[in-house]
This record gives sequence, structure tokens and C-alpha cells, in this order.
Amino acid sequence: MLRDYRDWLASELKLLGNASHHAYAFGQANMAQRALERLDAERAATLYVGLERDAARRMLAALDVAAAGGDPDLAALRTAVAAALDEG
Repeated sequence: MLRDYRDWLASELKLLGNASHHAYAFGQANMAQRALERLDAERAATLYVGLERDAARRMLAALDVAAAGGDPDLAALRTAVAAALDEG
């Protein structure tokens, strides 16, 4: 999904670059370029895993049990999955 979004931004940037004689297009191209740079920086630092909601809920239940053992990495993963479910 993020790859598709990045590809769309890149195509918009190319399209706007071809119409750069218009001040509006120049501003839009600058915004698209900044969006591409920000997206690339975010993707370089973060790992995104696509999960179906039902699968994520099942994993959350399993992580509850596993994180009870005191492993901080599993607890952090459990917190991240719970936050993603709450946001979505």
C-alpha cells in the first residue's frame, strides 16, 4: 500500500514537472517532492506489516499470554498491535 502511494506521488511529481510553466503546478510539484522525501524517511526508519484485523486480534490475544512472561520486546509488540487496532 505504501509502495502504491509512493508510486502515485512520483507520477504526480512527473506530471506536475511537465506543467512547470504554471506557478500552481510548481508549488504542487514542490509539495509532492517534500511528501516523497518524508515518506521515504519514514519508511526507512519504520517497519510496516500488513495484517488483517481478525488476525491482529488473534495475535494480540497470543501476545497477551506471551508478554505475561515479562519479555519487554513482546510487551512492546503487544502495545503496538493494540494501538494499531485502536487507531484503525
